[in-house]
Amino acid sequence: MSTKNEERRDRLGPFLIVVPTLTVVGALGFSVLGGIGAALVAAVVGVGWGLLLGYIATRLNRRESWRVNLANVSVFLAVLASGMLSGGGLLDQMLSSAGLSTPSTSFTIYHPPFGGSLNLFLITFNTLLEWLLIPAALFLNWRIPKRRTLIVIAAVIYYAMRAWTYIYFVPTVFEFEAMSTVAPMSAEDVERFRLWVNLSWIRGVIDISTYILFLLAAFIPAWSNGNSRKLAGEETGMEEVQSV
Repeated sequence: MSTKNEERRDRLGPFLIVVPTLTVVGALGFSVLGGIGAALVAAVVGVGWGLLLGYIATRLNRRESWRVNLANVSVFLAVLASGMLSGGGLLDQMLSSAGLSTPSTSFTIYHPPFGGSLNLFLITFNTLLEWLLIPAALFLNWRIPKRRTLIVIAAVIYYAMRAWTYIYFVPTVFEFEAMSTVAPMSAEDVERFRLWVNLSWIRGVIDISTYILFLLAAFIPAWSNGNSRKLAGEETGMEEVQSV
């Protein structure tokens, strides 16, 4: 019974993290764009997408020969995407901080040519991590305890940062983007911009921390003696059941 309970936890564990997280973060993100209606639709999509990813990962993991490769590839892609995001976020933060020296016109960095292309870059990699790569890494590495711990920590801090982003940072930057490129910012807007930039450094630290956690996870072997013994035990159990 204990083995069955452990197997059940292994199957359900990532679902209990991924599905609620995608539901909440998806609803927060789309509420900024379309209000309550869009948030409800995004919440439903988050539930469905989380369940679909879990189903696909479960099916793929049934092939014993694929398990290690799938786990390694999912972590490698998460390292790559989080590293690109960290670099792009650092560039964005440096540009924003430089704008503090001329706060009356600093909002212009959120308009083309810099704002459009850089924002698209950050949105692309955040979307990949948020909706695909981190959930896939959780599903495909859940049975590797040391990796699982690092990936869960990375997921928690990353999604907490994304929720904060949708609640505060995105609505505020939309207001900055809507400002005229001709008229100077008011003193109140300058202070709001300064606070936004200073708080954004916390997001940068979280992005880098996420990257480091996935990088550390990548150095943990997907196939350890413990995993081998566990798999051998599962196979032995299956053979005993079949013989009976």
